[in-house]
Amino acid sequence: MALTPAEKQKRYRDRLKAADQVNPDAIEQVLLHEVARHARGEISDQERIALADKLTDLALALKHRAIRLSEMAYRIRTGYDHPRQSD
Repeated sequence: MALTPAEKQKRYRDRLKAADQVNPDAIEQVLLHEVARHARGEISDQERIALADKLTDLALALKHRAIRLSEMAYRIRTGYDHPRQSD
């Protein structure tokens, strides 16, 4: 059974929305919006703590990503594995 144009469009929008939920830039934008809400005093203490945890998780993920990229650059530049990877 073929999909109608409306059903195809809905599936397409759902895929885009799902991709935005894992896109680091989109996640960062949502968190920055929440930080702005905090600056205006619009969030509760419980929401503030949850926001701090989310920011910490994102920072740690970005740090790990930066380390992996740096190791790849070292390998490309020198032709050798990064000394930290020799364990």
